[in-house]
Amino acid sequence: MKLFFQEYARVYRQIINDVNRILKPYGLTSVLWRIFLYLEKNGTAKASHIYEYYSMDKGMTSRYIAKLRENGYVEYIEQNGKVKKILQLTENGHKLFQEINVKIREHEKDVLSTLTAEEQRDIMVIIEKLRIKTGHN
Repeated sequence: MKLFFQEYARVYRQIINDVNRILKPYGLTSVLWRIFLYLEKNGTAKASHIYEYYSMDKGMTSRYIAKLRENGYVEYIEQNGKVKKILQLTENGHKLFQEINVKIREHEKDVLSTLTAEEQRDIMVIIEKLRIKTGHN
């Protein structure tokens, strides 16, 4: 009998490896990509929002954000001449996101093509149920 966690880990790891291969030419990893995704979806965020959303280590998240800032992909918002600890993608960050996102979505479509539309809906329902059960908002 196959064990759920073992099989899930194998599939998850392969998906992440594939995503990392897509991101490597851009000097990014799947962890850095998560920050792009969060900021693209939400517009702005504090670092705490990002590490809480993904259950990431606070210190590592800060280092990832620093790397993205150094590369000119994210910046802190400035209001009334003061820098706020609220992040947003820079113009270059938005452009890079658009370029990479096309490739990631193509890969996702290819991986999911093995499933029927009904199976794709079912797996998203299952993932949502597991997310709720594990206490992730």
